[in-house]
Parts: sequence; structure tokens; C-alpha cells
Amino acid sequence: MLSRLLRADEPSIFSSGPWDLVPDSELPVPPLLEGLGQAHLAVSTRIPLAQAYFDQGLRLLHMGWGGEARRAFAEAARRDPRLAMAWWGLALARGAGGRYSTDRSEAIRHALALSAEATDLEQRYIVAASLLADRGPANGRMVFVREMEHLIDRYPEDAEARLLLAGFLMDGYEPDGRPGAGQPYAQALLRELLRTHPHHEGVHLAWISAMVGSGRPEAAKDSALHLLSLPFRCSPYLLGAGRLLLRLGLTEQAHEALQLAVEADDVWLARERLPANAAPGAAEAMRLLVTACADAGRYIEGQGWARRLRSRVEGGTDAQASVLVACTLAGLHLRFGFWRAAADVRLELSEQASAAERGLLDGLRGYTRGLSTLESGRLAEAERACEALEVLHVKLSEERRSDGYILCPRDVARVVEVAADELRGSLDARRGDSARAEATLVRAVRLERRLRTAGPPPFSRPARETLARVRLRCGREEKALELALALAAERPGSGQVRFLVAEARVALEKLPEAAQDFSTGLQLWRQADPHLPELQRARTFMAGRGRHLHVVGAEPVEPPEGPEPFHPQKVMG
Repeated sequence: MLSRLLRADEPSIFSSGPWDLVPDSELPVPPLLEGLGQAHLAVSTRIPLAQAYFDQGLRLLHMGWGGEARRAFAEAARRDPRLAMAWWGLALARGAGGRYSTDRSEAIRHALALSAEATDLEQRYIVAASLLADRGPANGRMVFVREMEHLIDRYPEDAEARLLLAGFLMDGYEPDGRPGAGQPYAQALLRELLRTHPHHEGVHLAWISAMVGSGRPEAAKDSALHLLSLPFRCSPYLLGAGRLLLRLGLTEQAHEALQLAVEADDVWLARERLPANAAPGAAEAMRLLVTACADAGRYIEGQGWARRLRSRVEGGTDAQASVLVACTLAGLHLRFGFWRAAADVRLELSEQASAAERGLLDGLRGYTRGLSTLESGRLAEAERACEALEVLHVKLSEERRSDGYILCPRDVARVVEVAADELRGSLDARRGDSARAEATLVRAVRLERRLRTAGPPPFSRPARETLARVRLRCGREEKALELALALAAERPGSGQVRFLVAEARVALEKLPEAAQDFSTGLQLWRQADPHLPELQRARTFMAGRGRHLHVVGAEPVEPPEGPEPFHPQKVMG
């Protein structure tokens, strides 16, 4: 989808791909693949292979698989050097950002030079893309939309133009749930495409992307199941389906889709003899699998996926990938309250690491160590950790912005700021200053909601969960329950959130309702690791047939030794 390529909405953990620096003319020949989708646009060529490779590039463009789309468009241009639309595709597949502005401009210049031999429809595509290449996605947005609208009005049966415009317009949702500027327009286009082209895989993937962040993700459930049922295993489709199913709380189906995405990428990498950073979805699928395992209480399995993810970057030179893997593992430990394990995650960066990479690692270390000292009662050390995070935030905010798939220091600064406020609010609550703790955590919640999707995911504990627990400790049980119920509605597959709802009901002495929530949580955790403290507390409550149980603020235990140790060194080296 253009939204992914032009705004880097879902960046890879890798800072670069295998062909990013390879000129279009030198890209290796890709195989012709079956099953990528129904997308087709007749272009001005008499060479069947040029048309086939162009269609393959178009299908990959709809997936947001920019690197592989470039290969397909480049091969179409080799097969027919006069094919203007092949250069159109090369310009769009380069994505946004200043790193490739020269390449985009050169490709669109080729397309414009050859467009005299193209049809009116193709010329309109090329002119619209030239406006993006010249002005960028931000400054060229309005004129690009207007040109595409003119094209669609002239050629109303062209589904590809409507799909590309919808993909470009998708702008997500504001923190308060309001849709972004182009979101309703994109959804209207996609609804019509679902009616007229119900078997177009690109339409279903775009619909999933449009709805996954909305308040009604169930509207895209059928699209996710459709992609999951396709005989051809393609990781971008499977990743999209898995993300939507996870959002709906259908953890087992999401788990299946995400595993299939990893397997599909592994098969593709082996066949093409390519490095791990060429895979379009495996790394993100593994990170989501860690999340799915956390929601289901499967801590051991989550570490297994973290280990597999670690093996993909181990021994490489991509510091960004290593830091993001460390954040994934530490986040898993924190999700279950294993503070010392999170603080012990080890990673050393080379001297060539960027300011953003070093800042993210320093923020992770400072936060986890601060949280570990806080939970052990060493409040002075936790205070020093808060101060260090606040200094780090200011330092990163003053760094120069970067774009593309490279970590931006200012995005890292936002993540560090959220972590600093979450830790500070927790520290204030421990000191008994409930008013200041709530104010700080409310600010952390607002900051967390405003994090850019193109930046690194937050490594700190979810700020709203921390706020709910602080409210429970401070006697604001009704407000805590209200917040916990909102979280449960957003993450219906999370056992931790359901247990939080149950704890709030216990605090309010609504014991029958608490028993129902504990029962729901236990069902979500039916395959959970038996040693987890949340599981033990829920079972203790249920065994007591609903008698009052003080579960709020209970200290977690560290995971036990066993045949599969939980040492972070084993995962992170």
C-alpha cells in the first residue's frame, strides 16, 4: 500500500534492505510468482513478459513490499525499455524520504520522457506520480489526490487507481479515536471495491489496514479470514491477517497466521538465497508472536520466538535490528513483571552505532534498571534513573531528524519520554504522592497515544495499565475499573488486562462479577505457563469461591530454573 511505502507506517526492524543501494538497472532478475493477487493494469507493451513483470510489481506495490516491487518493475523495464509505466512503478516503489529522492526523480523523469507513446490513462498515472516525486508525500498530497480523482472520474472502471488512492489516503486515527484527514474517504473507496472486486487480495489487505486501528476492527474480520484461506502463502497478506485477528482477540487464529507468515518468508529466503533483512514480514510477525504469547500467558513460547528473532540479527552489523530485538525481549519480561530479567538483557553496540540506536538502548537500560530498583524499594536509585531518562530525552530531541527505515532520534526521544513519565509516576505512587502520580501517568498516556507508528514501539509498561493500578492503590476504584474495561474492549485477547478488570471489581467488592472476569482470564490463559503469578492469584480467588482477595500490588516472582532456563543471556547472547 502506498501509505506504508510513502509514510513508512510499518517499518522493518532492519535499517536497510539488500538492494537499497543497488541502482534500478542492476537489480537481480526476480522469478515470476503465482498467487500474489488479482491486480492487473494493461500497459503499452507488446512483450508479454514485460506486462507480467509490471503486474507483479503492481501487486507487490499494493502489499507495501517495496524492495521486491522494484525488482519486478526493473525487469519490466529491461524487457521493454520503452515502457513508461515500468519507470512509474520504480518511482513509487522507492518510498518516501530524502535518501532516495534522486532515484525517484530520475525514474519519474524516464517515465515522463517515454509517456508520449503511452495511453491517456497511463499518462495520467505518470503525471500524478511526478507530483509526489517533485514535492514529496506531504507537499504533493493535495495535487496528487486531485490528479488521481480526475483519473478515476475519467476511468471509473479502473480498480487499481481507486485502490492506490485509498492506500495513499489512509491516515490512521487520532488519539481520541477520530479518523485522520483521509481515512473516511479511503474507507469509502475500499467499501465499494470490496463490493465490485471481492476476490482482489490487495483490496482485502488495504481494508484490514484501514480498520485495524479503528473502533470497529471486526468489520475487517472476513477479509482477514479470506487472506488466511488463500492457497498461496504470502507473508504480507498473512501478516495483515494476523495483526487484525490479534486486535480482535482471536489469539489462536492470529498465532496461526503469524507463524505461516514466518514460514512463508523462510521458504522465500531459502529459494532466493537472500539474507534475513530481505524478508518482508518475518521479523514483524515474530514481534507480534511475542505479543500474542504475552496476551495468552505463554511466556516460555514468547522467549522462543524472541530467540528466533535474535538469531536473524545475530552476527550482523545492523545495530538498529539488535536494539529493537532487545526491546522486544525486555518488553516480554516486563509484561510478566520479571523486572530483574528485563534489566539483565545484554547488548553491546559498535562505535558506528547512531545516536538514535544508542539512545534507544540507553533508554531501555535506564528504564528497566530504574523499575527494578523501584520494585525492590531502592527509591533513591529509581529517582536517579528518572533523572537520567529525562536528560536523555532532551538530548535526543535536539538531534537531527532522519527518515526512511532508519531510526529517527526524535522518535526515540518520544519513546524515552513515555518511559520516563511511566517510571516517574510509579515512583511518585510508591512515595505516596497519589495526585502527582496520577498527573504524571495521565501525561504518559497522552504521550503514548501520540507516538508515531513509524518510530520504535514503546519498551515501557503500558501507561494506562500502570495508571489503573495506581488508581486502585489510591482508592479510586471506580476510575480504575472504567480504565480497565476500556483496555479490555481494545484488547479482548489479553489475559493480563482481564485480570486487571477482575482486580478492580475485587477492590469494589463486586465479587460475582470479579469471579466472571477471573474465569474469562483463565480461559484466555488456558495454555499459560503454570508458574505465572497472575495465574496463581486467579486460581486462588476462584478456589475461595469469590471471597475477598488482596491482589493489587502483589509482587511477581522471578521465573524458576528448569530444563529451559529463562536467562536473558541465552536469548540475547
